[in-house]
Amino acid sequence: MRLTNEAIVLSTPLSLDDPFTRFLFIAATILMIGYGVGRWSNSQRAQKISDWLEPGLRSLGGTPTVQKINRSAFRFQMVNARRPFQTVTTSVVLISREFLPTWLWEWLHSRDDLLVVHVTFRQSPTLEGEIIDPGSELGRRGEAQAKEQNWLSVDRPPGWRLYYAPDTRPSRLEEMAETVASSSFAPWRVALRRNAPHMLLSMPMPDLDQTQSKQLANMLKKISDLAHSASEPEGGGR
Repeated sequence: MRLTNEAIVLSTPLSLDDPFTRFLFIAATILMIGYGVGRWSNSQRAQKISDWLEPGLRSLGGTPTVQKINRSAFRFQMVNARRPFQTVTTSVVLISREFLPTWLWEWLHSRDDLLVVHVTFRQSPTLEGEIIDPGSELGRRGEAQAKEQNWLSVDRPPGWRLYYAPDTRPSRLEEMAETVASSSFAPWRVALRRNAPHMLLSMPMPDLDQTQSKQLANMLKKISDLAHSASEPEGGGR
C-alpha cells in the first residue's frame, strides 16, 4: 500500500500553484522568448554587417565569395583582388544573443561583435611586426607570439605596444601605427608577416552608421603601401 501511495504522489501532475513549478515555467518561457529574439537579432545584425562590408571589399577588385560558418559567424572573401592584394578575407563573429544569460554577461562586460581581416599580398611585406593593444585579449595573443620570437618592443600612444623583428626598423612600424591611429577604426591587433597570410587585423565591429567599409579598404591600402616601401638604410641614407 505504501508503494501505491508513493506512486500516486509521484504521478501527481505539476501545478502552477506550486512556487517552484511556477518559477521553472517562467524561466523556461523567458529563455524561449530570448532565444527567438536573439536569433532574429543576430540574423538582422549579420545582414547589416554583410551589406556594410560589401562596397568596401568590392572596391579592392576580385571575385567575391560568402561563406556561412555557423549561426554566429560568416566569412566574406575577395579572391584575385587588385594589386597589391591577392586575397582579402573578412571573418565576422557575432556575440551570443540567443542565450539570454550569455548575452547579458557579454553586454555587462562590453563585449562586441568581432571583425577579423586576413590579407595575402601578391608580394611579401618588407617588414615584420605587431601593433597591439596590450589591454585586449587578442592583443595579448599577438604579444605572446612576438615574445616567443624575442622581438623588441616600444610603447607608443594611445596605449599601443609595437613589436618588431630584428631586421625591421621601429620607425617604419611607428609610421604604420600613426596611420592606424588616424583612421576611424580601433584595432586590437595589426600583425605583419613575410609568410602568407601576410597581414592580420582584429578589431571590434565599428559603428556601422558612422563609418563606411570603403574607409576600411583605404586603411588596408595605406598599410600595404607602408609594408612594401623600401627599407630606409641605416644612418638616414647618408
